[in-house]
Amino acid sequence: MSLFRTTAPVALFAIALSTAPADQNARTGDGTQDIARSIKPGDDFYRYANGGWLRTAMIPASEQSYDTRAMLVARTSQRVRDLIEEAAATHSAKGSVAQKVGDYYASFMDESSIEAKEMTPLADEMALISTITNKTSLSAYLGTTLNSEVDGLTGNADHIFGVWVNQSFTDSEHCVFHLLQGGLGMPDRDDYLEQSAKMAALRVQYQSHIAAMLRLAGVADVETGAARVLTLEIRIAQAHAPDADAADVFKQNNPWKRADFGVKAPGMDWDAYFKAAGVAEQAEFVVWQPSAVTGTSALVGSEGIDLWKDYLRVHLIEHYANVLPKAVAAEHFAFYGTILSGMQQMPERSQDAIAATNAALGQAIGQLYTQRYFPPEAKARAKAMVSDLIAAYRARIPNLTWMSPETKEKALTKLAALRIGVGYPDRWIDYSTLQVKRGDALGNMRKAEAFNRLRNLAKLKQAADPDEWRIDPQIVGAVIVFSPNTETFSAGLLQPPYFDSQGDVASNYGSAGAGIAHEISHSFDELGNVYDALGRLANWWTTEDLAKYHAAGAKLVAQFNGYCPLSDLCVTGKQVLTENIADLAGLLTAHDAYILSLKGKPDVVISGLTGEQRFFLAFAQRWRKVQSEAALRRQIKTDTHSPGEYRSDTVRNVEAWYKAYDVTPGDKLYLKPEDRVVIW
Repeated sequence: MSLFRTTAPVALFAIALSTAPADQNARTGDGTQDIARSIKPGDDFYRYANGGWLRTAMIPASEQSYDTRAMLVARTSQRVRDLIEEAAATHSAKGSVAQKVGDYYASFMDESSIEAKEMTPLADEMALISTITNKTSLSAYLGTTLNSEVDGLTGNADHIFGVWVNQSFTDSEHCVFHLLQGGLGMPDRDDYLEQSAKMAALRVQYQSHIAAMLRLAGVADVETGAARVLTLEIRIAQAHAPDADAADVFKQNNPWKRADFGVKAPGMDWDAYFKAAGVAEQAEFVVWQPSAVTGTSALVGSEGIDLWKDYLRVHLIEHYANVLPKAVAAEHFAFYGTILSGMQQMPERSQDAIAATNAALGQAIGQLYTQRYFPPEAKARAKAMVSDLIAAYRARIPNLTWMSPETKEKALTKLAALRIGVGYPDRWIDYSTLQVKRGDALGNMRKAEAFNRLRNLAKLKQAADPDEWRIDPQIVGAVIVFSPNTETFSAGLLQPPYFDSQGDVASNYGSAGAGIAHEISHSFDELGNVYDALGRLANWWTTEDLAKYHAAGAKLVAQFNGYCPLSDLCVTGKQVLTENIADLAGLLTAHDAYILSLKGKPDVVISGLTGEQRFFLAFAQRWRKVQSEAALRRQIKTDTHSPGEYRSDTVRNVEAWYKAYDVTPGDKLYLKPEDRVVIW
């Protein structure tokens, strides 16, 4: 399903907008132009479906793979660029979303204005840091940095702590303040703690980078300051929870009362911190990583004020590096771009400007994007497909052999409560109070952050909104939020070849339909079984359900163990089992939904293919990909998803595929009926 899969309440798969190669053989209509008719479908369905595309598809020089999703990112990125640059050039009506988007982007691109201002846009903040004299004033300043734009999946913030406002794990009607660890300049705690020679060298380079940032901040003894700041961050990292713990919902769910902080995490002046953060009246919290809160708070109490001031100066400049003079941006890129990411040259300024505008005004851009590229008619057709998928699941669940009767009832209740958003939200974020001024890049960034922070904190005093969107419409991706029980599929994802609102129904159900049905299944498998119909923590499976589920999956494990793309490399069936079960569930359910969509009428024949054939063809074409051997080896060793050609072979377990393509004994993909895996 996703680029990330955890037991966290949020599971995300999304591809950020980027500069990517143009479309390569993008499938439109029925996809028949990509068929290799010399290949028998029953012998190699993947190459039958994708042979034409595979002959011409090329891996970009800067990448190790290329697939349909990369093509969609390229197309969508260009569309977003065009929309933003158009908004910047047209000087739209003041207060309109187009004006805010255009002026934000234009300000980021105005390098001459940024250079002329030098470091003065940060002068007030630097002066505020200089006034810190004791633990109370330090705690108050730290409260002002509380970051609400937190990655709810990995559970880390770039400031010392972050807040994620979301439904409570135990109360579906109210939002709660989830406090998350943060405060590290490098991406991962292992960067600080791993004792390998490689990581030791990285820390030396990071210390040099800190020194350069302190020099830009006007600090006198930068070498001593850099060494001390690095040591402080190492100690913060030591307090951080490991990634596995940070992503475990049962370890995240730690309710604390306001009074608990002084007892469980002494050191910080918590009254000053929460007052400055704007949540002085908040009585209840959920602390995701107690060790990080306790350890970091202790450091506030034990470490010198001057050290903390240097730390804050570095992180302040780092945070705004791309809207500060070139010397700052270049030093920032030298470490984060070149040393950490291997990039040899800075991206075009416009690429960073587009990313920054998306981060600040995501739904504003989403409004512009969907007005042009995803009309209400497309949303209506996608919603109709989702309705068919839900109906198909409603019919399948009672027939599951591994679920007990009482568990089936709970599954049906959860299915009825599941909310699925497609395309774009029914209610957009209201940006009317956010002022964006052309020529003030850093000021615009600060105002956008403050706007988003206040908007998120306001949810603490409102009823939980299960229809809230957590992905922007123009992003190519989707998000599952187990708590509450919601799934969202963006307009950026719902475009050809996955979904064509004016195109072939069979292809839509075989591609986008199977993908959405795959995601729905995760709400009812080992990933979603700890969240009930309202998104509360409550395991609704019995131990017998779990045992039967594992037994049912054993045949699928064995099936995928037999796939060996290289002579010395085979798929590990157990590693990819959860996603393979979801692929099978998605394909079977999408096929049922496709049949429902016909309402008893036969589908038309297009390019010599029946609707059934086009359905399975679209499913196979969904997985087409070219990649280097190194990328393939890395995927098989580390990914929970099988290589695309084997995901395509899921059809081997589906009776309707055999009938559609007249697959018979003797064909290489043929499985005896008793060997076909049926879980959903």
